Amino acid sequence: MTKILVVRDETIKQIEITGHAGFAQKGEDIVCAGISSLSFAAGMALERYKIPAEIKQDVKQTAFAIIPKWSEMTEEQTLRTETILQSLVWALEDLADSYQKYVKLDTVRRC
Repeated sequence: MTKILVVRDETIKQIEITGHAGFAQKGEDIVCAGISSLSFAAGMALERYKIPAEIKQDVKQTAFAIIPKWSEMTEEQTLRTETILQSLVWALEDLADSYQKYVKLDTVRRC
């Protein structure tokens, strides 16, 4: 099962994705491919816009994380980051809803 953790308050503080969905064998799993495509696209968008964020990938552990550095952003970067990350979360929520046996998404709200 792929586990997705979204940590947020007013903004998304972190998105962490771990594990293999198990829908099919590695390399043939359309659920994992969808999650990977979405998360890598979001990471690439942040990089191309030169948005301060920590993007971590550990292929061996099947792990990926995006941690935006909000305090280092301009107003324009903040707006772009909110749009990119919220779009990613919505898409991942939809995948988790469609493939409940293979994907679990939890949101943790910090005060």
